[in-house]
Amino acid sequence: MTPSLKEARNKKLDRRKALFLLKKCGCNREVIKHCTAVSKESLKLARRLKKKGFKVDLNFIETASLLHDIGRSRTHGIRHGLEGSRILKKYPKYASVCKKHIGAGIDKKEAERLGLPAGNYIPKTIEEKIITHIDNTIEGSKKIPIEKTIKAYNKKLGKKHPATKRIIRLSEYMKKLLES
Repeated sequence: MTPSLKEARNKKLDRRKALFLLKKCGCNREVIKHCTAVSKESLKLARRLKKKGFKVDLNFIETASLLHDIGRSRTHGIRHGLEGSRILKKYPKYASVCKKHIGAGIDKKEAERLGLPAGNYIPKTIEEKIITHIDNTIEGSKKIPIEKTIKAYNKKLGKKHPATKRIIRLSEYMKKLLES
């Protein structure tokens, strides 16, 4: 039985409810396929890190990564992260992932230049970083090398752009965690 939107909000989120919310909010099939791919790969990375002793909430990773692009039900522009956080405002941890997953986050200066509300949109928690990093390695529903994403950002924004540098730093951070 499919839960109602109110029921989904009143209970702890899980995979089933996350998929329901994506559909209920109007995300198209391609967005849902992308979110499912990000969830699958985020869980793989999270499990690897958990085996190395890192504290990672696997249930949260699965659900939050499914919901990271829920804002694409309203826009496909840079504001989709902000829109997702508004949709999930009753779930602050999930809303935070939506707001911070763009590229490798957006700092205060960039947010201002982009016309976003004042704030720092940089991923902080290990879960936010995992989902953000994996999102940068999924194009549509296919896994791609992070180097392809970096190359695209270099071409679009330039090698010295802060967003490009953040993607590289996040990728290096994840590699170091896996090597530890």
